[in-house]
Amino acid sequence: MKLPLLLSQFLYQTRKLDLPGLGSFTLDAGAVIPQESDRMGQVPASGISFKNANISTPDEALILFIKEHTGKMKSLAAADLDFFLTTGRQLLNIGKPFYLEGIGTLLKNKEGNLDFTPGEYVVARLEDPITERKSTPAFEEATRPHEAQANNNRQVLLLVALVGGLIIIGWGGYYLYKKNNFVEPNEQQAKVIPETVPSRTDSTTVAATGDSTRKDTAKTGSTAGAPTTNPSTSVAATSPTTTAAVPATTPAGAAPPPPATSYVPVPSAGQSLYRFVILETGNKNRALRRYNQLIGYQLNIKMDQKDSAYFKLYFPIAAGIRDTTHIRDSLADVYGAHVTIEP
Repeated sequence: MKLPLLLSQFLYQTRKLDLPGLGSFTLDAGAVIPQESDRMGQVPASGISFKNANISTPDEALILFIKEHTGKMKSLAAADLDFFLTTGRQLLNIGKPFYLEGIGTLLKNKEGNLDFTPGEYVVARLEDPITERKSTPAFEEATRPHEAQANNNRQVLLLVALVGGLIIIGWGGYYLYKKNNFVEPNEQQAKVIPETVPSRTDSTTVAATGDSTRKDTAKTGSTAGAPTTNPSTSVAATSPTTTAAVPATTPAGAAPPPPATSYVPVPSAGQSLYRFVILETGNKNRALRRYNQLIGYQLNIKMDQKDSAYFKLYFPIAAGIRDTTHIRDSLADVYGAHVTIEP
């Protein structure tokens, strides 16, 4: 049953109805309420009177009456009543009438009070909600356990989907973190050709000396008749040892010896020797792997090791101060690394 009808029926039974924010309705003791069996038609509610009163809370008996005839909890019944009365007060504040079915109409006057106009009695039959529930068909009662089981299955599926989603999100975040935390430089990148030309090795100088010695010897022998000597013997006797013996094996975990082409550039006029650092790491295996890789490309790479937790790979390049930025950017593009410059 609707809430307005319940209010009128409560007034008919108790002869009094107090509504918070509105006032108090009273039904005369001698008023005759039409019954369902009567065929009197519409009867004016002349026995109902209204009094402006400051009522803060609803009657407890009214809340229980609404609860019993709606089947709702007490808190929900009180909330429905409060919402209905709040809507009525808003209508009254904007000058609109507030109609209560089976009771009458309220309207706010210029003084701010409420004027009441009686309406017509409403004949309504109140049914016990318990009786209504007992009259529910048997097949509906039989379907309730199945509905409860279906709801439980749905909740389990939602829980499984939620846990699976959290696992996928966590795995994706961990994968992105590992990917962004360590980026291995691309091994297929092109080599960087140093701008400075390597200095001539001792073997090249010896070879040139040997050639000139052979020419001079041949010339002297042809002109002076002096005995000639074997050029190769002369070269072998005068050529200094330029390279040291390289061990057949490199101890595990130690940096391999520098290649035969390793050199330190000599700065020319207007240039200085700079270290272009392409890798700084505390991972020993990573530093050695990268170092061996670049040496295999015959690059002039150097490695510094302060202790077992710090390794630095760099290119020694002689350049002018204006060219350092260009060289640094080129190395960063080729090796995909953050390049720093050290004097």
